[in-house]
Amino acid sequence: MKVFFCQHSYLRDRQIDTIRRWPAHEVINPEVVQNRHGAQVSAFYAKSPKIKASWKQKLPLLNIKLRPNAAHQDAVVYVWGGIIATGKFIVDLDNPWSLVGYNLHAMPIYRFLIKHILLSKRCLEIRCMSEACRQSLKSLFGTEVYEKAKVHYPSIPQAVKEIDSVLSNSCRFLFVGTQFEIKGGVALLKAFRRVYDQARNARLDIITHLPSEFADLAAGCPGIYVHEASFLRDEIHNQFMRQADVLLLPTYVESFGMVALEGLAHGLALIATDVYALREMVEDGRNGRLLEPPISIWDGITPSRYYYELENIKDYVRKTDTTEFENCLYEAMLGFANNPQWRNKARHESVRLMSERFAC
Repeated sequence: MKVFFCQHSYLRDRQIDTIRRWPAHEVINPEVVQNRHGAQVSAFYAKSPKIKASWKQKLPLLNIKLRPNAAHQDAVVYVWGGIIATGKFIVDLDNPWSLVGYNLHAMPIYRFLIKHILLSKRCLEIRCMSEACRQSLKSLFGTEVYEKAKVHYPSIPQAVKEIDSVLSNSCRFLFVGTQFEIKGGVALLKAFRRVYDQARNARLDIITHLPSEFADLAAGCPGIYVHEASFLRDEIHNQFMRQADVLLLPTYVESFGMVALEGLAHGLALIATDVYALREMVEDGRNGRLLEPPISIWDGITPSRYYYELENIKDYVRKTDTTEFENCLYEAMLGFANNPQWRNKARHESVRLMSERFAC
């Protein structure tokens, strides 16, 4: 089988990592992913008051693409989040609503057609980035599509295979997320300020595009260090993850959570929200804490009403009372800061979970 990777101008790390280790002798155009960095959300977009939808997301369209001219007749076209109009193809999904360009209102229109194409002989593989994605396929298209689909997690090396048994009194927390507000950044800052009052051994490094209105909230605590999100991926790994103890991802908007997988690869304990695929990387009480978010674009594996109004999600986040959630974050972080044994145990379990489920 010869695979032709469909050209995409915008691919995230999680998408590139699903194919980075594809056998070279099977790939027609390996340059699509070679020496390529995943696309990042710009500072302008991250700080914008609304999430701007493209015209493709506003119109009820099927995400179907013409077969690339460069793909010879016998090639299998590998496409992210879409369908190829003719010939054999493999589809890679972070969640099934990519098949309609994330226009949720379009799914009822095209559901039967999508199911027919996915079950056809033309579709050689349905590759899901997570089990949550596979379960979503089942809820939308039924058991046949679910059984044809297989989970292929992004493939990254296990950077840390053993945790030092020497316990440290200091606790280093890390938050990495360009879109500060929808990733739970405000609640995190409020919660950490309380943690620091109780545990001066705690430190929080934040890598983000911080909106100016929250600068004072961050600057008012000597334990918080804010870094502009201008680092390359390897720089984040080497300068921050290798020095951290606990990765924080209190997000409200997520389909996979690549940074959580990177945290696992570096042997970090995790505190995250129970949003879509994150429970596959964070097992509450084993390698960290999994918290119920105060607002989410998901109801389990199906879109919530907030996903239908994704453009306005920042308005909804600002109007949401996060007091209880902040308390949960505070307790989870304080538990790690004050209990080196629990912190070390969770880190050991992250190493084991990475080895068991994700390591390439």
